[in-house]
Amino acid sequence: MIIFTFTVLMLANNVKLRFTLRIIGCTLLTVLTPTILTAQTLPYGTARQPQTCSSRVEPKKGAPSIEQAKMYFLCDQESQFGTPGQGGSNFVRLISDLTLHVASNSRPANLTDLEYNTNQRGEHLSISMDKPVYDIRGSFTHHTCYEIRGRSYLPGKNCTVEQYPNSTGICFQNTFGDWHCRMKGSSKKIGRDLPPPEK
Repeated sequence: MIIFTFTVLMLANNVKLRFTLRIIGCTLLTVLTPTILTAQTLPYGTARQPQTCSSRVEPKKGAPSIEQAKMYFLCDQESQFGTPGQGGSNFVRLISDLTLHVASNSRPANLTDLEYNTNQRGEHLSISMDKPVYDIRGSFTHHTCYEIRGRSYLPGKNCTVEQYPNSTGICFQNTFGDWHCRMKGSSKKIGRDLPPPEK
């Protein structure tokens, strides 16, 4: 009788312990692995999408505001290459920590401004040499995040990151009157196998 009672108590304890461990295990899974869970549903491990601009015609006169300049810069700088799940080297280019200042006065466009006449995708932007440009300066962090696939690019370790602490460039209009903002500068490599930007 004593042995039977002891066995029942041990079984009861085992069931209780197993139940407790299951609860703890689920809690830890939820808290510690959000990146892995996200990566299972997002090809690049982030919900961030490259910035797009539905319109580029503002402002009609004067300098673009800082917010407008930031938006136009992101639209020219961020991009996606390839199609996830179709093979090849698929990746997105994303920007974070963007700071930007716009000169209050314009100046005439010159030949050296032509170095900004293409965007990150290599597309010709058709800068108008007849319209004034605005000098800009700032800093940003550049993320190249590859499609999560096999052992090549693991969740939370699929990005190469560079900082551009002292960049300069211009905001200009093309021959259709659309605004573009481009900056260039020396880069500082932060590292490889890093996570995507959070926002």
